[in-house]
Amino acid sequence: MSGSLSGAAGSPGATAPGGAVARFAGDAERADWDALIAANPGGGEVWMGDAYLDVKRREGRYRDHRVIVERPGRAPIAVGVLAKRVPLLGEWWHLPAGPAGESTEAVLEAAAAVAALARSRGAFLLKIEPRLDPSARDAIHAAGYRDTVRIVPNPSTVIVDLGDPARSEEQLLAGLGKKARNSINRAKRDGIVATRVSATDEHCAALYRLLQETAEGRFVLRSERYYREFWQSFERAGSGQMFLAHRDDADGRPQLIAGAYAMALGAKTTYKDGASVRAKTAYGASHALQWEVIRWAHERGAVAHDLCGAPPAARADDREHPLHGVGQFKRSFSPDITDYAGAFDLPLKPAAYRLWATLGDRLARRASLAIRKDPYY
Repeated sequence: MSGSLSGAAGSPGATAPGGAVARFAGDAERADWDALIAANPGGGEVWMGDAYLDVKRREGRYRDHRVIVERPGRAPIAVGVLAKRVPLLGEWWHLPAGPAGESTEAVLEAAAAVAALARSRGAFLLKIEPRLDPSARDAIHAAGYRDTVRIVPNPSTVIVDLGDPARSEEQLLAGLGKKARNSINRAKRDGIVATRVSATDEHCAALYRLLQETAEGRFVLRSERYYREFWQSFERAGSGQMFLAHRDDADGRPQLIAGAYAMALGAKTTYKDGASVRAKTAYGASHALQWEVIRWAHERGAVAHDLCGAPPAARADDREHPLHGVGQFKRSFSPDITDYAGAFDLPLKPAAYRLWATLGDRLARRASLAIRKDPYY
């Protein structure tokens, strides 16, 4: 495992109000990083795990840090950090889907400790995306944070409760929504078969073609290389699985009609990418595929499966929302939408932050889209 640290591992860190201290993780902690993330309040987030941090570092746009927040009298919090350097301004630190904490106060305490460490290293900005309820927004704003554009892709989502890992597959299926169960059974009757496959170059190319067909005119995709390296990296780490669904054509030849990719960390799994052909013959394919993902998650001992993205709960039935169709599909497995508080910036150097917020951020996004055809700089 590797991490690009700007300070000595395990060295004394920075203290925040309340006594929490943030420091860079030591060698033994970095070697057991995913277990430390999984031990966080809430069960941890794959977005702070080894595989994700390593992918982002190898992409060449970020440095990755692994930080431990020591808290007097309580268990420490493990925090994954992605840092990006901006010429003349310094670094901004991003805490993807974090930091964790038992309460709003605990999250803000952990964030303050990381902010102190970031400031001591010359950073001008801290970005957080805590898994807190929207009711926490007032407290977050009162702590000096400002609303910003999210980076992690699920500010609202649907989480499927998988229950006791010892429950039977029949019980697991019975716990899903009626529409999902009917679609899964319909797909089976229609000869749609979903399987787990290795993320070979061929399979990655096939899934990417499906994503292109789904994305056409709807949203911007990153490059095929990005997705291939992401999927293969997670597979090598034992933290990801690719799924493909086929149906025989009139001549008995299997035709690819849907694909998906899922990630895992601790007792939680997350649906990352998915797409299907638009033909009516693919009815039920996405449900059959997600059922195979859920079976995989259950076999791993997961107790929760995040379907990763939905309209906010208040707009769940709004047909004008761009995620309406996606939301209806995901809610067929579990009806409730989980909304998070959002993404927030904490200025660490006010002058540098003002320049970044008024000009730098906008220019960086435009340049990335023009040069790389990628909205994510």
